[in-house]
Amino acid sequence: MSNARGPRGAFWPQDHWGRVTNAAIDADLVEPFAKAGADEATDLALHRFGDRLHSVYLAGQAARGRPGGAAFFILLRLGAPFSTPDARANDAWETVAAARLQRLHPALGRVEVSVFGWKDVFTTDGAFSPARFRLAVNSICVAGRNMNRMIAPQRLDAAAMNGDILAFRQRMLSATRRVSLDDGDDNIRNAAIEAGHAVIAAAFALVIEREQVYTEDLDLQRDLFILNYPSRAQDMKDAYRMATRPSMDRLRVLTFIDNASRWMSPLTDAWLNANNPQRRERLKA
Repeated sequence: MSNARGPRGAFWPQDHWGRVTNAAIDADLVEPFAKAGADEATDLALHRFGDRLHSVYLAGQAARGRPGGAAFFILLRLGAPFSTPDARANDAWETVAAARLQRLHPALGRVEVSVFGWKDVFTTDGAFSPARFRLAVNSICVAGRNMNRMIAPQRLDAAAMNGDILAFRQRMLSATRRVSLDDGDDNIRNAAIEAGHAVIAAAFALVIEREQVYTEDLDLQRDLFILNYPSRAQDMKDAYRMATRPSMDRLRVLTFIDNASRWMSPLTDAWLNANNPQRRERLKA
């Protein structure tokens, strides 16, 4: 089961300067179910992008040989932006591709698909690149040319944390909308997982610069936040439970989202007011 309890989490390796390095396992150690999902993701990307496709990466827990989900990052070659006349179709393709992978390969668990243009990764304006960060800290090239050697270890600073904090409110609104529009069991379950992940991701982002350690394991993210905000221990335990053992009760999920938004939003707003008052999607690296 994708949400079964796994081994205790781990902190990512860091170099002598404290920068985070890639924690992914070697490609030949990837579990067969994750390899099958990666092959399917590559086929979907080839069908969609053809010769615009540069490479495909496996990330998430599956890239470390652990249960709990997989992410697929699709990098397009230079000069091949991910765009269509209808911008909404771009996001829709990522969502549909993730749903297909999750349906055909249920052992993967929670699935994310993201498409990056070359300039999204190798920015020219000095801004932090969320795409580069994700590729650098936990990814395996499963198709195309491996670019990991071109991506330096990543610093843990406000620019790196901005994305999860800024996205918190929208992720919770999206989860609410999803549950409100469709009360099917799978939809409620997936919305619950996303809401739980959103809370934990934003909570960990609030303390990571102070702690100067990095992990994508939910149990450690939860525990580090609780160390800094002990009064929120039960709230974080609720978020962890929702992310790993999601409720199928529509009202319970909506209540969780409302409660979590009420206590977390003041914390994220305070951080943004101090570090990103303009609410920019990317800060300077």
